[in-house]
Amino acid sequence: MRRFLSFLITLTVLWAVQPADAATLASRGQLNVPPDARVMVISTDTAMQQVLSEDFAVARRSKPSGLPKTLTLTVAVTQRVLQPNVSMIGLAPGVPHVAELMKAAGYRAPAAPSDQPLTGDAAEYMAQGNPAAAAYAGNTAAGVAPANPYGPNRAQQQLDQLLPYAPGPPRPADPRDPMNRPVPPPDYTMPSPASLYDTAVIAHAVLSDGKGEMTVVAVAHPNEDIHAVKKQLAERIANAVLH
Repeated sequence: MRRFLSFLITLTVLWAVQPADAATLASRGQLNVPPDARVMVISTDTAMQQVLSEDFAVARRSKPSGLPKTLTLTVAVTQRVLQPNVSMIGLAPGVPHVAELMKAAGYRAPAAPSDQPLTGDAAEYMAQGNPAAAAYAGNTAAGVAPANPYGPNRAQQQLDQLLPYAPGPPRPADPRDPMNRPVPPPDYTMPSPASLYDTAVIAHAVLSDGKGEMTVVAVAHPNEDIHAVKKQLAERIANAVLH
């Protein structure tokens, strides 16, 4: 009975540590490295640098008969949260086939806004417009004149200065006054974009001899461990070099 309970507890722990959604990868290109060559890694990302350097250090390669040939593998890493206003053209400038790889990795851009008319509560809300602006533009009875397209009216400005002393309802707030504009909440109260949208991690590897180039793209889901995703990209590049 104790063994059965221990098995259930172990199974529950293993199930809990597995991620709900794993990042999807897509790659294109080849890295042709001779088996007797040594590879030195230069990367803009510390995780990529560490994983690739360790993999190449422990890889068993035949010893060269003469002087060892050393190649440099330069890996540039780009990370970007895929918010609705992100363009595939500017996602990783200079890296080829990024849009195609993003599509192969399963990314789908948000749908364009529909031209269908609004109905229900949304239509009623939009029909209200800006109550403050409407009151300012059409409330001539309260002493507020519409905007003059030909410039300021000096007589009207003098009358406006006397309005606080005139009887009647209070003057509506001027929507053009910055003091009357709504203040957005501070950034620390807003959710992080990475918790709402997918994140693209793009690694572009180039060999120093010009005989190899590879691009690997990963689409990570919200709240996913980006460090682990970068390790997956590094392993994909290492396998292309070592096999």
